[in-house]
Formats: sequence, C-alpha cells, structure tokens
Amino acid sequence: MAYVTNGMIGVDLTAVTPALLNGAASTTDGVGAKYTLGTRVAGDNNSEYIYVQAGEAISTTTKEPYALAVDENFQAKKITKALAISGHIIAVAPRQIIADNAYFWACTRGTNIPLRVAASCAADVNLWTTATAGRLDDTSGASHRVVLGIKIVLAASASTSAAQTIRNAIITNTLVPELIA
Repeated sequence: MAYVTNGMIGVDLTAVTPALLNGAASTTDGVGAKYTLGTRVAGDNNSEYIYVQAGEAISTTTKEPYALAVDENFQAKKITKALAISGHIIAVAPRQIIADNAYFWACTRGTNIPLRVAASCAADVNLWTTATAGRLDDTSGASHRVVLGIKIVLAASASTSAAQTIRNAIITNTLVPELIA
C-alpha cells in the first residue's frame, strides 16, 4: 500500500469518498470534497497522486484500476481516444469501487502501480488507448492514440479474466501526455 511522504497528514491514498451535499449525492464539482481538487501529494517510491472527482462511474469492482484522463477541472474519466487527443493529465485509478462524482487520489507517477490492460498486452512497449474506455494495449492503429509515459513490466496473459489483465505499471508522466498519431 502506498503512503504519503510529503508530510500531508490524514491522507489515505486508497480512500474513495462519495460526493455528498446535505446528505444527498452532489454533482457540483468539488462540493463536499475533503481536499481541494487538484491537490498533489508525494508518495513512497517516487510516486505522485492527484485529488480528483469522478466525472463518471469508473469502477464497480476492485479489479478495475483503469487508466484515466483528468481534465482542467480535475474531473477524472476512463481514458478514450477522444480524451487522449484533448491532452488531459494521465493517471491511474486505485483498486477501489468508484461511483460517479466520488472523490479519490489518482496516481500520476510511480512504480508497481496496478493497471488494467488488454489481454496479451506486451511489456516494455508504448501503450495505446483501446475501444474499451480505461483499458490500454500495445496495439496501434488509426482508431487509437499512444499514451507515452506508461508501460507495464510483465506481459499480460492471453486470458481475458480481470485478474489476468492487471499488471504493474511504471508511470513516468507527470503533466500532459505526449501523443502521436
């Protein structure tokens, strides 16, 4: 489990907080957040996390640590080709259930960060967006965009089960991803 190293007290990098306003679900950006959206903290192993709000339901199980695109308002969505083209911050969701509008810490840099990839994804190569939002793969093409700065360290199995397609990743990007057509 990752922990904060920059002295910010009380941060739980695995916590997901529902967005509530007077006891009801909130869709207002940042209302009810425990921290200011966009706050960054340093973690162990040279990792970095950013506090964001889910702009959509991101995961329904702990087997979905998807790649994210974080916009200028710190709204996080599962990355797609369209979001990659927009030049948003690239991050990875924690292995938690994340409902729409919930607040959480997304990883923008680090090593051994769990990431859900497509079956048979190769290690140590550039990863690309896929037709499945949030899932990256080593397959290039006109319908995908490369996301530089994220690589998995062990190839994914050919099995399509969730457990077989979660691999540890190295994330080196800290700002906007570099994209090529």
